[in-house]
Amino acid sequence: GMAVAGPFLKVLRRNVLFRSQIRCLNSFNEPLIREKFQLHEIVKSMVHNKKMSLEDALGNIEDAVCEHLAMMELITSEKTPAASTPDSRLSRMIPNIHKFGKFFTPLPLRQAYHEMNGIIPISQRAHVPVSFHEIRHIFNLAQVVAIADSVRLLTFDGDKTLYEDRSSLDSESPLVEPLLALLQKGCAVALVTAVGYPEPSPYESRLSGLLERLKYEDVSVYSNLFVVGGQCNYLFRCEKGGKFAEVPDEDWRDPLVASWDKKDVKAFLDLAADTLENLCNDFKLKFSLVRKPLASGVLYDGEENPSVPLFLDEIAFEVRDALQDHFSPAGLRLSSGQTGSLPFCTFNGGRDVFVDVGSKAIGIRSLQRYLGLVNRHFVDDENAVFEDEMAHTLHVGDQFTRAGNDLLARKVASTLWVSEPSETLFFIKRLKKEIHQKAALSITN
Repeated sequence: GMAVAGPFLKVLRRNVLFRSQIRCLNSFNEPLIREKFQLHEIVKSMVHNKKMSLEDALGNIEDAVCEHLAMMELITSEKTPAASTPDSRLSRMIPNIHKFGKFFTPLPLRQAYHEMNGIIPISQRAHVPVSFHEIRHIFNLAQVVAIADSVRLLTFDGDKTLYEDRSSLDSESPLVEPLLALLQKGCAVALVTAVGYPEPSPYESRLSGLLERLKYEDVSVYSNLFVVGGQCNYLFRCEKGGKFAEVPDEDWRDPLVASWDKKDVKAFLDLAADTLENLCNDFKLKFSLVRKPLASGVLYDGEENPSVPLFLDEIAFEVRDALQDHFSPAGLRLSSGQTGSLPFCTFNGGRDVFVDVGSKAIGIRSLQRYLGLVNRHFVDDENAVFEDEMAHTLHVGDQFTRAGNDLLARKVASTLWVSEPSETLFFIKRLKKEIHQKAALSITN
């Protein structure tokens, strides 16, 4: 029960908004869709099927990631094309690993396991095996520890990551304080969201609590806060007085995004809208169609029932399949379709399904370039070898299944998979502590 997760739950109890979220580390609900490429699933399978201890299974993956990174480094140092994934143990475990992103850091999973086991004594359970979510927490913790001394940019999804679904980061949110502390340390922070508006006011209301605090900060602090809207279509930067100002397209926009033809975009979104409408009718779902300049979507208007998320996932996959016949494959790989290359993402947003032109991977890469963290664009040859594949960016989100829009961020950033703001709070506070400890250690040395 509640006593089990001691220190973690103290963090959660501090704010009334999160009292209902105390279940977060004790949830045993599995994701609806099994993801064969998820390392979390492989660890679970090792424990359940091969009867390995959780510690041994995590150690096995930690070593496999280290070996994979060493082989990738060899490819880079020899300047050979990285077209083929190295024949590492990890790539044999997950044959399509290159499709779903890169490893930017080792993962100290053994260390993370011992720390998490001190919070939730998983190893003491004799009959109930480790859950997917507990493994996810261990991976998150390992990633936090690994990236703390090099992180320069933190990007966040909005709903269910920084704030509750359809809510905002108000002045009462316990996340305001740690985010402000990271901005004060010179770390860039960005909300990267599917929500697409050409003007800043909707984003200002979503981040109102943090912006209120930034009114009293110096330019060296407030100018570190950004919003990437519509996946990759709008960029805003915080200015004096806690207000967002749009960054001109020519200063940051990816050439791929800039080259989209309006006729192609319209044809794409028309096809998306027709497909979404037909699927909703086929599945007898009550819905409203939504059309934005760079997105088509359906909002579910019916009553809640356990099957609805399954149908919304199904719609996300089916519309993706239909669109891939005409356009490039979901932004996973850029290829020429009937009207040239048009990367897109389709995702189940909880009570809606949207098709967006662009993806978070392009948005995050564009911001990395704007900040001088990389010197290339998202569309640059994926097989070329670049020297700037550094562990400088951490993306935090809740949509990492194949029906989610955070998945593609793995191509350009290390990631944390959370399920609600209380988890984000725990891991961001832990990151802040780790940054402080590593900074103190480097001073001593």
